[in-house]
Amino acid sequence: MAEIGRSDRKDKITYRKARKDAVRELAACGVPDADVDAELLMEYASSQSRTGLMLREKEEIPEAVLSSYLEAVSLRKRRIPLQQITGKAYFMGLELTVSDKVLTPRQDTETLAEEAVKRIRERQKAGGQVRVLDLCTGSGCLILAAARFCPGIEAVGTDLSGDALYIARINAQRLNEDIFLLKSDLFDKVKGQFDVIMSNPPYIRSGDMASLMEEVKDHEPHLALDGGQDGLHYYREIARRAGAFLKEGAWLLFEIGADQGRNVTEILEMNGYSDLSMIRDLSGHDRVVCGRKGGSLVSES
Repeated sequence: MAEIGRSDRKDKITYRKARKDAVRELAACGVPDADVDAELLMEYASSQSRTGLMLREKEEIPEAVLSSYLEAVSLRKRRIPLQQITGKAYFMGLELTVSDKVLTPRQDTETLAEEAVKRIRERQKAGGQVRVLDLCTGSGCLILAAARFCPGIEAVGTDLSGDALYIARINAQRLNEDIFLLKSDLFDKVKGQFDVIMSNPPYIRSGDMASLMEEVKDHEPHLALDGGQDGLHYYREIARRAGAFLKEGAWLLFEIGADQGRNVTEILEMNGYSDLSMIRDLSGHDRVVCGRKGGSLVSES
């Protein structure tokens, strides 16, 4: 930022001017929604709410706050994700710690969380201890949401990445949720059977990795993104093996890419799952496919 008045300035730099300069520079670097990011970074750098900043927008910005803001904006100009700069993201109303070691939780994934919660509650109504497994747990967003909205479940999350599990443990502690986290390559170290198994596995085609937006391809873990040549490797592996870990009538749920619904549905059908359904996200894209061990219906919603 010319740099938001970094020089030997005599003019007063207000909160408003600093933010306007940031919007201009972020937009020039191709950052999507530059105005939103500039505002959120100001909230982060100043430790103030949006309302507080609105009341102070004509005030001179303190040097320490300006310095922190400049640093944060500089990182965002390099296309480092906003959530990695602030160190936090929100999912199903829960504030989570994030880093470059985990995928940033996305609103689209809330569709999977909501569908899982519905099915967990159905199993809870039937009585008995309900066990829930989240494969490729990453930040722990899905299993933590399940634990928060379905109290009393036995919640298990697995990931191959020790770094991801470290972040998930931090989130479990800060949210005071009792979940069990296990380092495992899918089911390798998992024991017992579950009422619901859910997963947001890597599903980007290997050949599409280079075309992802910079925030994703350069700053998020490829281990959590690359789903093999056709993007379906983990769906096949999980569907093939999950039956041994599901109770009768239990559910398997996946997040999917918007163009993978039919393929993933066929994978579940070929592996003997029924009551198959495909659920769209708020944008109208196919986002979740689920199937049950036992049953007969096939539907779309």
